[in-house]
Amino acid sequence: MKCEISNSVGRLRAWLAGASLLLLWPAVSLCEQLPIQTYTIASGLIHDQVYDVTPDSHGFLWFCTGDGLSRFDGYRFTSYGVKDGIAFARTNELLESRAGVYWIATNGGGVSRFDPAANGASGEQAQRKLFTTYPVGQTSTSNRVNALYEDRAGNIWAGTDGGLFVLDGGNTSGAFRPVELNFKSHQDGRVEVQRVIEDAAGSLWIGTSNGLVRRLPDGRVVHHPLSPADSVDYVYELSLDKAGRLWLGYQAGLIVLMPLPPEQESDDYQPPWRVLRKSGAEGSNAVKLPPGLPATVGEARWFTTADGLVQDNVQALYQSPDGRWWIGTRGGMSLFDGERFRNYTAAEGLSNKINAVVEDTDGNLWVGTDSSGAMKIIRNGMLSYRTGDGLGSTDIVSIFEEATGALCVISAKWFINIFDGEKFNAIHPNLPTELINSSSGRWEIMQDHAGEWWVATSRGLYRFPKVQSYVELARVRPKAVYTTKEGLADNYISRLYEDSHGDIWISSFNPPEMLTRWERATETFHRYGEQDGLPASNWANVLLEDTAGDLWIAMHNGGLTRYRNHRFELFGTADGAPGGLGQGLYLDRAQRLWVAASDRGARIDEPGAEHPRIAPYASAENLSSDNLNCFTEDNFGRLYVGTARGVDRIDQQTGRIRRFSTSDGLVKSDVHAAFRDRQGSIWFGTREGLSRLAPEQEPEQAAPPVLISGLRIAGVPQFISELGQQQLGGLELGPNQNQLQIDFFGLGFAAAERVRYQYKFEGANSDWSAPTDQRTVTASLAPGSYRFLVRAVDQNGTASTVPASISFTILPPIWQRWWFLAIAACIIGAIVYTIERYRVARAIELERVRTRIATDLHDDIGSSLSQIAIMSEVVSQRVDRENEKVTEPLSLIAGTSREMVDAMSDIVWAINPQRDRLSDLSHRMRRFASDILSARDIAFRFRVPDSEKDLRLGADFRREVYLIFKESVNNLVKYSQCTEAELEFKVEGDWLTIFVKDNGVGFDVEHASNGHHSGMGGHGLASMRRRALALGGSYVVQSEKGAGTTVTLRVPASGRRTRLGGLKKLLPK
Repeated sequence: MKCEISNSVGRLRAWLAGASLLLLWPAVSLCEQLPIQTYTIASGLIHDQVYDVTPDSHGFLWFCTGDGLSRFDGYRFTSYGVKDGIAFARTNELLESRAGVYWIATNGGGVSRFDPAANGASGEQAQRKLFTTYPVGQTSTSNRVNALYEDRAGNIWAGTDGGLFVLDGGNTSGAFRPVELNFKSHQDGRVEVQRVIEDAAGSLWIGTSNGLVRRLPDGRVVHHPLSPADSVDYVYELSLDKAGRLWLGYQAGLIVLMPLPPEQESDDYQPPWRVLRKSGAEGSNAVKLPPGLPATVGEARWFTTADGLVQDNVQALYQSPDGRWWIGTRGGMSLFDGERFRNYTAAEGLSNKINAVVEDTDGNLWVGTDSSGAMKIIRNGMLSYRTGDGLGSTDIVSIFEEATGALCVISAKWFINIFDGEKFNAIHPNLPTELINSSSGRWEIMQDHAGEWWVATSRGLYRFPKVQSYVELARVRPKAVYTTKEGLADNYISRLYEDSHGDIWISSFNPPEMLTRWERATETFHRYGEQDGLPASNWANVLLEDTAGDLWIAMHNGGLTRYRNHRFELFGTADGAPGGLGQGLYLDRAQRLWVAASDRGARIDEPGAEHPRIAPYASAENLSSDNLNCFTEDNFGRLYVGTARGVDRIDQQTGRIRRFSTSDGLVKSDVHAAFRDRQGSIWFGTREGLSRLAPEQEPEQAAPPVLISGLRIAGVPQFISELGQQQLGGLELGPNQNQLQIDFFGLGFAAAERVRYQYKFEGANSDWSAPTDQRTVTASLAPGSYRFLVRAVDQNGTASTVPASISFTILPPIWQRWWFLAIAACIIGAIVYTIERYRVARAIELERVRTRIATDLHDDIGSSLSQIAIMSEVVSQRVDRENEKVTEPLSLIAGTSREMVDAMSDIVWAINPQRDRLSDLSHRMRRFASDILSARDIAFRFRVPDSEKDLRLGADFRREVYLIFKESVNNLVKYSQCTEAELEFKVEGDWLTIFVKDNGVGFDVEHASNGHHSGMGGHGLASMRRRALALGGSYVVQSEKGAGTTVTLRVPASGRRTRLGGLKKLLPK
């Protein structure tokens, strides 16, 4: 309904800044500017003609306009028109049923039902439409729907230009049926129904073009024509108050009546308001109406412009939580407290043609206008005053209260502006015309405690006597004019201040003396300069006395000065004082001194201390700007800071800050004067006018809730309700769907710049992002499970209670999924198992072959060779030993056989799989060395590795290493002529190292390497080096003649270097 009373708890707050003051003002139209923010097509509204404004249960505002429907979330509009499925361009009203269904009354297409779950739907939902049209009647007039209402039974009533219709609760077909109104003089199809409402007794009240109709609970219809003699009798609006009174927005005024009980209603009974006449009407038929609202059943009141109503054609009604009524007409809006009217028109910035009035969840008042869009009157906003409100100039210099208590505002060109409670009246003091018309001067004016007025000019100081009325200042002659002749330091005066002694302090610009004190007791002037302790070329810009009687001065070029015990004390930046232009001083109720400067602020908790501590105060404390101009305090102890970027209000108990800007009604952001009057209102002066705030205690409000409005996965939009969603879950995305774009918004009607957002991806990081204005987040994520969270954060850092969230899982590629990895692991395991089993089988088979070969060599060939050696020895013993031709071959055969037996023994040892350990190699090497060296009486030491380093070695590796060792020992025995030898066998990491060292004669290594050493034969040093290189190692000989020989063999213990790899190194390059 356009003006149905809301029972929402969120609207139980005091409404509109200065509410208590408005009640005191008479029912006349004033010219102060309301704190209004206007929304038009340029702001995103679909059309500037707004017929209805409706808040829904989710917190959105809906605007029915001349070209469609708009939804507002506090930041942006989402609009729908005919192209989206609405039956007709013009929409008249929106109804959200208790079941959450949205019904839209159109002006020619019947009723449209909005389905927020249809847009972007997939699967079965893809067949759903955003809007579904339901015709109301068979005629064109019956499809021009003016009003929709849901009664307590769940029936939907439709008031049309062609009568009254109802959609019975539970009827899912959407078929409306006509309801008889039983007019005697008119057919129902020609009666326009403008509004429908139900009272506590269950009666339906129907506003029509033929007066008021009541449909009783038993179905009877009673007609109440308000102006029977007229051809039309329009009732545009209906509303009920808490006392049960029915309020009518009528074509000729505001009517308030106390209905009869249903059982007393009949066509025969004529209550007083059946023959109602205007309260100001004359004649025998006029009904005498007492003042105030009706309190007795059957009573009524009729209010018109004669009673103070702004205009008689009443189109909209809204009762605010404080009980007052907002009445929209075709000539402006009235605020009615039951006794008097307070009117607002275009002069206050409001449109004169009002169609709807309603309040949002933040307590702001919204007004739908006929051609100016939607207007928001900001709760706790500021009223503004300019030259149209009586100011002589909008460039405000200072604000104070003059002796009578009236607010006095000094503005440029020495205007004295006095506020009479409604508007300002401006006068010039009696100054020379050429002075007023000049551009020089700081326009400083003050009134002292005796009521005298002091005017600072560029030509001296004017002193005016106390007058009965400020208007006399325009003609009264100055009491005195002071210049340098009378003792001033300079004629060009910058600032004036009166201290507690009544002395006047006068600041000027030009050195050497730039401060003067006029002593009231003697009426003499005292000048101060650098010789008195004041800083050179730095004049006083602001002066203020503390409770100890010390005078504090904020200097123009930075720093502070204190006049204490008849001397000046300077405080510079090293002491904590601001270094910029001193612009304001203020002493709060706790006697703390606040300093405003162009670079930052400062606070002095004990200004009377011998050594006061100056604490900096700036944007680091969350202020809007470091450029501070002024301070003041409200009756609740909150501090207001005027800055270059608006006003910051600081709750000094909680530290919470609220910012006021032009969106709150502030005339201009740069505020350089602030003052609290005796009524508690705060006034702010700017270069373009004056703003007024009526402070009130405000409950702490959480940051607005956040909703997800859009989700794109790999560029493909996903289904999200048109109204947004707070939670989404269970999303399972493919590996190529890891690119996400998430849109979100905060749902609230505070100034948009006060709300920022934080987000995080649980699963990727655990920290909230820095607060940001952006409402879209993009991300490219690796496979895994994530939870996206986003919350709103207000200007104090308070976050939304419940963040919006999206839970989803990005699946890894097929080859990274657990089941694929499990199958792959099984396959690889099977392959490894098969290969290993094959390897083990081959190794066992190879060991068997090696064992068989070793056994065969030992048992067959070895025994045969031994037999040959024995037989040759036997034959040699039987033949003539003198016969060398026989004995020499036999001896050669026996020797060769024994050598072959030894070689065969080495081969059998090498291929025997039971001799594959390092300990077997060292044991054989020790035995060989012992046999050879002991036989030649060579003392030796043999060191072997620890038992825990008993590595497994291959047959080829053992054979090659043993042969190299054997050759080295043989060389030692044959050529070194040594008496002692040292042999060491050790394992270092992956390397096996063998040292063979003697104390023999030595030799020339380089000569022997070239093959010139007679003892090396074909298998000398070169042969052993080749063997070592084939194993992937090295063979190094170190020797000098007469200094013994050291042989070092170093090869990989693991045998990782193959013989093929070693052989490659032997190939010619």
